Amino acid sequence: MQVSSYIPRMLEKISEVAQHPVAWLGGAGLFVMDALAGGRMIIYMVVIASAVDLLCGIGVAIKRKGFARSELMRLTVEKVLVYGFVLLVFMCTDLLIEKETGFTTDITSGLIGTIITLAEAVSFTASLLILFPNNAFLRMFQKMLTGELARKLNCEESEVEKILSKSRRAKKQSRNKKGQFQKKSA
Repeated sequence: MQVSSYIPRMLEKISEVAQHPVAWLGGAGLFVMDALAGGRMIIYMVVIASAVDLLCGIGVAIKRKGFARSELMRLTVEKVLVYGFVLLVFMCTDLLIEKETGFTTDITSGLIGTIITLAEAVSFTASLLILFPNNAFLRMFQKMLTGELARKLNCEESEVEKILSKSRRAKKQSRNKKGQFQKKSA
């Protein structure tokens, strides 16, 4: 397992996302929801975000006429194990703080879980933008996701807009005047 490769990648995603107010609002919202739910909801959020990222990754592989290899599942399992270990360490930290101070808190595990969930949300949102390039809601996040899109499309950041524009034009051209999809003639 390449634990050392996940941490720099996650930190890179977070540093890109942390430059945008939407990410700060989303992170604050996740953290508050976790705190209101008693401090354990974030574990479920990490697992759900990882599963959604896996499904979106499979969708992107199919759309790009690739195939989802078993390596994709192996990497997802490794990623979830790394995330689980990191969360476990910080949950133990929270328990030690509670034992020493008598003050019940889930701040560190909530914060780390929020960061992990945001990293996964960036990943699956970029995949969704590749799958649905004409979706107006997803297009709002395109500038924020440029780095992640470039990694997923295996290209330079400057080429991302060209690739998505080409995908949008292809989608528009495959519709007839009534907005229904047409079969391509051979």
